[in-house]
Amino acid sequence: MHAPSWDQMKPRTVYEKAVQDFIETARQLARLNQHFRHASFAEFEILIGLDDEVLKRYGLPKPMVDRALLEAYQTVVLGQQRNRDHS
Repeated sequence: MHAPSWDQMKPRTVYEKAVQDFIETARQLARLNQHFRHASFAEFEILIGLDDEVLKRYGLPKPMVDRALLEAYQTVVLGQQRNRDHS
């Protein structure tokens, strides 16, 4: 049984996959780049490198992609800041 193609996935599933991918990318960037941990959302968006190709790959409307990015930003960047405050 092979994995379903993007076309067969439900938008919600694709959205969750996008969030996971963005979080994974953001975590890798945060490991490589100290500044990334303090990035604003605008910087985050640029550093993640979202372009039309990526948007086409997910096939999600831009507002959904923006929401997925924001979720990843909150998880990785703001989450790290929050964790640091409590240490």
